[in-house]
Amino acid sequence: MPWDARPVIVAGRGEPPRWVPVPADRVERARARLALTGLPVVGVALVLGIVLVVVGLNLPSARNPINVIGVMTAGIAVFCAMLSGASVLSARSCVRDGYVDVNGSRLVRRLLGVWWGAAIFCVLGAWFAEVMTLGGDVRFGLGSAVYLALLAVVLVLGGVAFFATSNILGRLRV
Repeated sequence: MPWDARPVIVAGRGEPPRWVPVPADRVERARARLALTGLPVVGVALVLGIVLVVVGLNLPSARNPINVIGVMTAGIAVFCAMLSGASVLSARSCVRDGYVDVNGSRLVRRLLGVWWGAAIFCVLGAWFAEVMTLGGDVRFGLGSAVYLALLAVVLVLGGVAFFATSNILGRLRV
């Protein structure tokens, strides 16, 4: 069988790379901004995951099994935010050596939208679980307010990753 020169499409990768020339100074600036966005998102998500579990399991409603489900769902939301940061860092591979991979950057932006959407879904589930456990002898207090605010920070973190990366890659006219 003769050798086939068609590009190989890796499963799940999408279209093959299409490299578009961009001035080198803009490429370096974009790579630096992607690193300055992705690293803090990953770091904040790690800290936020630990804090959410500690706060969530020390709430007055922690004896309720539904609260444990909500805390696990919050952990999944934080994991989605962490994956958003990792995706922002991986977007640096789409911008290098004076070129931008148009198809790869589109894939990263779509992936960030999926991670953010999953985080929104999980945070809404965790909010619902926490509010559902309130009532009877369990009252809404400072711990519940902090927990719900931390869940909102997860949403903001995913949004920052999505919009910052879209802005950075969009400035390259991709």
